[in-house]
Amino acid sequence: MDHMRTHTGENINESLSCGKSFSQKSNLVTHTRLPTGEKPFSCSICNKRFTLESNLTKHTRDQTCEKPFECLSCGKTFIFKSGLNEHMRIHTGEKPYSCTICSKQFTLKGNLTEHMRIHTGEKPFECRSCGKSFTQKSHLNTHLRTHTGEKPFSCIICGKTFTTKSHLTFHMKTHSDERHFSCLFCGRNFNQKSHLDRHVRIHTGEKPFSCTICSKSFTREDNLTQHMAIHVRPIFPQ
Repeated sequence: MDHMRTHTGENINESLSCGKSFSQKSNLVTHTRLPTGEKPFSCSICNKRFTLESNLTKHTRDQTCEKPFECLSCGKTFIFKSGLNEHMRIHTGEKPYSCTICSKQFTLKGNLTEHMRIHTGEKPFECRSCGKSFTQKSHLNTHLRTHTGEKPFSCIICGKTFTTKSHLTFHMKTHSDERHFSCLFCGRNFNQKSHLDRHVRIHTGEKPFSCTICSKSFTREDNLTQHMAIHVRPIFPQ
C-alpha cells in the first residue's frame, strides 16, 4: 500500500508540528526526529548514535571495512547496492538523468543537480568569512582554505603542501620529470600541453595573440603584453 502511494502521490501521514505530509509512515517518523534530536540507532562498536538506520549501516560498514556489493566487471566493491548500481553506469554508459533545458545527460542525479545551477545561476554554498558563493560544496571547501591556510595535500618527496590535489599533481611532475607531450615536428617532449602548444608555433609560424591597436601579432601572450606597453603614454597635466 505504501508503495502504491509513490505512484498516486497520496500523502496521508501528516506531521503535527509543521503540517508536512508523507506518502510513507516511516518517512514521517524520520521527519519527526529532526527537531527532537532523537537518535535511536546506536553503533555497537563505538556507541555513536544516528537518526536513520541507513546512516548507522553505512557507519558500521565504514568501521568494519565491509563492502558486500561487488562489481562483476572490474571487482570494485561498495557499501550499498545503490552505490554499485550507480557505478555500473560507467560500464554500461547509461545516463538516465537529462537536463530539461539543454538535454545534456548525466550518470548521477547529483551531477544533474550541479549542472542545473549553470542555467539557474544558483550558488547555494556561501562562505561565512567573506560572503562569496559557489555552485558546488567542493568549490566552497577549496575556497575556505584561503581563509584557514590549510594545505592538506602533501608531496611525499619534498614535503611541500598544497591547497588542492590538482596543484599537488602538477608539482609532482617536477620530481618525476614526466613528459607526455611530444612535438611531431622535432620530437621535443614537454610535461604540459600548453608548453607544447606554444613550442609548436615556432614550427607553424602561428601568432594567435594580436594587438588591438596596431594589429601586430605574437606567438606568446606575454610578448603581446610587453608590446602593449609601447602604446601606453604617460599623460601629463597641461
